[in-house]
Amino acid sequence: MGVPERIAKAVAEGVSGSVVAPAGYGKTETIADIVAGSTGRFLLLTHTLVGVDALKARLKKKGVRLDRVLLDTIAAWSLRYASSFPRTSGLAPIATPQGTEWEVVYKAAGKLVTSRALDTVITSSYAGVLVDEYQDCTKAQHEIIKGLARLLPVYVFGDPLQGIFDFGSEAIVNWGADVTPVFPLIDELQTPWRWETNHGLSQWLVGLRQSLASGAAIDLTRVPACIRVHHVTDAETAQKAERKACGAYTSSDTNRVAIIGAKGSEDQRAALAKRTYAQNVEAISCKALFKACADIEGSSGPARLSHVIKLMHRCMVGVRPTPFLRRMSEIHSGAKEPKALKPSEMAALRCMAEETLEPVLLLIEEFRRDCRPFRSELLFALRESLKLRLQGHHCTLADAARDVQEHRRHAGRRHGHKIVTSTLLVKGLEYESSVVFLAGSMKKEDVYVALTRASLRMQIVTDNLTFKAV
Repeated sequence: MGVPERIAKAVAEGVSGSVVAPAGYGKTETIADIVAGSTGRFLLLTHTLVGVDALKARLKKKGVRLDRVLLDTIAAWSLRYASSFPRTSGLAPIATPQGTEWEVVYKAAGKLVTSRALDTVITSSYAGVLVDEYQDCTKAQHEIIKGLARLLPVYVFGDPLQGIFDFGSEAIVNWGADVTPVFPLIDELQTPWRWETNHGLSQWLVGLRQSLASGAAIDLTRVPACIRVHHVTDAETAQKAERKACGAYTSSDTNRVAIIGAKGSEDQRAALAKRTYAQNVEAISCKALFKACADIEGSSGPARLSHVIKLMHRCMVGVRPTPFLRRMSEIHSGAKEPKALKPSEMAALRCMAEETLEPVLLLIEEFRRDCRPFRSELLFALRESLKLRLQGHHCTLADAARDVQEHRRHAGRRHGHKIVTSTLLVKGLEYESSVVFLAGSMKKEDVYVALTRASLRMQIVTDNLTFKAV
């Protein structure tokens, strides 16, 4: 597709600036084309390892040698440099930052970059800097990039209408107030490549973007043929609409379906996955996983068994906690003469009798043989954590779980053909079909991200046919 003229001119002249890139408009392709058409070595920064992988794959496809770029997350690059020069950055030794510790890392990296101590290192290493998903930068990260712009031409790509992340105490950049005064607008990508063969959906999404940007309501009574809208008026119609919408598509390798549910509630999304025969996508920070680790390792006997069985009930169809726990309690107390025990029952009795975590792992494996999981990622992470803990590699099960999740974050994850997810977890990804629930006080950024994931067809479930985002 080539680099748009204005962007190509800015790169040729070495003039820093920003590019607004709506969803599906070829941002990753444009970044790769800039590198492929240049002679210098670029520093490419983004926020997630998924983003790193996407850029790496696109560069490889274009035949760009990876020694022509340094491709990394802002977090990893900041930690590596700040740790390498602790006296100048002021960063105390830290192996794996957690939570608010990252803010300390970014401030240290910002201090280092603006200190002039690395000017020669940076200018001799790179010809320029490209930063992806800039709307998700914190202000501390923004200071790092501003420091680099003092030395090199910097091009930031992003879309203020996709700024959906919330980092708590870490303030996010405001595109108008923080970004464009430092990186003036070079261009806005104009071609919706994701919907190149779906003109109806493409034009509707152009209008959607304009409505959201202006604060206008979305008219869901006028949609293209590839979209079906289900109007919900009460609890009964909501249930019917959910069944129709989520059962409308047969998922396969060529028709992946994303069901985009509540942004904040793991439990609500998991319940939706259970009802719709889908797989729930778990956040790497999965609260349910770490609660399970604490509950299991912090208990023993019948209490431990109860925690495990109730967790599996929340992860698999076919687990009936009350009768199972009652039978195990009776057998364990000797009040009931057991019939021939099933393998799952033998593992359960061992859970109550032994301190080791091995029976917990056996019990999960036995139930997985007979029941349908809808939170496979959670079960996989717990099983792998138990294995690591049993091998003696970690002091606690929670430590093992952190290791497992960090490995999965780096290695990437393969999701099923039919998933339940949130805007936070689906951002940047593309599916052939989607089911989007528009209800309550959704932010315009979440609405835009949710409605731009499908390339071919979409079902929308809403309680308001003139939906207005906040």
